[in-house]
Amino acid sequence: MNFQTTILLISFVISIILALIIIPILKKIKIGQIERDDGPQSHLKKQGTPTMGGIIFIIGILISTGVYYLYCKIFQTEAFIQNIIPLVGLSIGFGLVGLIDDFKKLILKNTKGLKPKYKMLGLLIISTLYIMFIVKNIGTAIFIPIFKIEITLPKIIYILFAVLVILGTTNAVNLTDGVDGLSSSVCAIIITCLTVIAMLKSVPEVAMIGSISVR
Repeated sequence: MNFQTTILLISFVISIILALIIIPILKKIKIGQIERDDGPQSHLKKQGTPTMGGIIFIIGILISTGVYYLYCKIFQTEAFIQNIIPLVGLSIGFGLVGLIDDFKKLILKNTKGLKPKYKMLGLLIISTLYIMFIVKNIGTAIFIPIFKIEITLPKIIYILFAVLVILGTTNAVNLTDGVDGLSSSVCAIIITCLTVIAMLKSVPEVAMIGSISVR
C-alpha cells in the first residue's frame, strides 16, 4: 500500500470521527437548515436539518494535508510542498466564503445568506490569486487530450480562461447541491476520475487533493 492510499484511508477515518463529534454539537446548538419559503414546498421539511457539515471536510483536508506535508518534508522535494499548498489554499478559501454564507443564514437568520455579488467577488479574488501562482510557477501551457497537443496561451488569456473554468465549475456544483444527494454523487464520480488521471499523468499534487476530497 503506497502512502497516497494510506492518506486516503486516514482522511476517511478522520472524516467519520469528525462527523461523530461535530454533528451532535451542531444539533445541540441548533445549527439547522433554514429553508426559503419561495422554493419548492417539499424542501420545507428539511427545516432544522443539521448543516455547516463543510467544517468536517475543511478540518479533514487540513489534517490529512498536514500529515502529507510532514511526509514530503522528510522524504520528498520542496517543489511538491510548494505546489500542494496553493491547492489547499484554494479549497479553504472557497470553504471560508461558504462559511460566511452559512453564518449569515444560520446565526444571523438571513435566509438569503451572502449576497451573490459579494460571494462571486470573494471567489473571483481567491481564484485569481491561485491562477497567478500557477502562471508564475508552472506556466500557461494547456494540454488538449482529444488532439493530444499542448498549447501555450498568452498570460492574460490563460488567467481569464482558468478563472472562468474555476468559477463556472464551483457554481455548477452549488446549483447541483440544491437537489438532495445529487451533488455528492456527481462530485464523487468526477473527482475519482480526475484523481485517477492525475495519478496516471504523475501529477501528485492533484492526486493527493483528489484522494482527500473523494472520501
